[in-house]
Amino acid sequence: MKNLLRAYRSGMLTKPMTPEEVEELAAKSEDYTTGGLVGRRPAFTDRLAGMEMTLKYDGDGGNYPHVFRDSHSLEWTDEDGQVHPEYYEAFEIDKDILMVAYLRKNSCPTTSCTIVLDLKMNLTTMIRSTMGTPAYARDITQHVLHGVILREGAPAPYVLRHHVTRDLVGRSFGWSYRDDMTSQHIFGSPYGISWVILSGPGAGLLGSAPCKYFRITKDVYLYTWLETMGSGQQGVVLVNLKTMHDCGTFYGINHDQRFEFYTYGARGYDLGAYNTREKFIW
Repeated sequence: MKNLLRAYRSGMLTKPMTPEEVEELAAKSEDYTTGGLVGRRPAFTDRLAGMEMTLKYDGDGGNYPHVFRDSHSLEWTDEDGQVHPEYYEAFEIDKDILMVAYLRKNSCPTTSCTIVLDLKMNLTTMIRSTMGTPAYARDITQHVLHGVILREGAPAPYVLRHHVTRDLVGRSFGWSYRDDMTSQHIFGSPYGISWVILSGPGAGLLGSAPCKYFRITKDVYLYTWLETMGSGQQGVVLVNLKTMHDCGTFYGINHDQRFEFYTYGARGYDLGAYNTREKFIW
């Protein structure tokens, strides 16, 4: 492997785009939910079918009523009272802990939502992301929102929230996405992630990116990274360390010039840890 390792420079694999070209590509991408990493993805859940709730995010994050019509159809209401029907996919990664993913159709700039719903504590975290930054039209602007779930008969916490964590710092995991593809994730600092593709397409590629980590429960964590400098891709992972199974989303424009927002999953195994968590003073 050491002779095959090659630095991953995703920005060099893409081409510059204008905001108009990005939005045109997103608007015509009918197959955006199709991804190649579904071999180890958890089964879809219909747990939310028939449920109504309001996702209330702190600060100016907004209040968004959601009605889940069935296992893949929902309606959410924006702050102007307009109702938006969407296709969604959902997974229950642990008891009462779900991930919901949907693209806001016809949004401009194109907007994706990857949402954690903690139905036990009535807490929620949303990764709301839009295409475009001041520097690169194909890069992604990411907003992380924490808040509560308001639903009938279920009190919401006043102070408790999902929160930033260093619990994973120094740890490393291997992931099997399908029979022919594995990778390693290394959580080397509180603010970054490194990875190497061990087998399958892209074997030997290694890279790093800015990353944010959040504790959902003592067993479940959320992390998200951005490939920047004109790369135009975002990864989100919701992992259950008790079962060593995850689910997640990829969002953006890939190296084949394809717009995508799709779900995936992997089976994992522990690759050890270093005691570095308390070494960071920043």
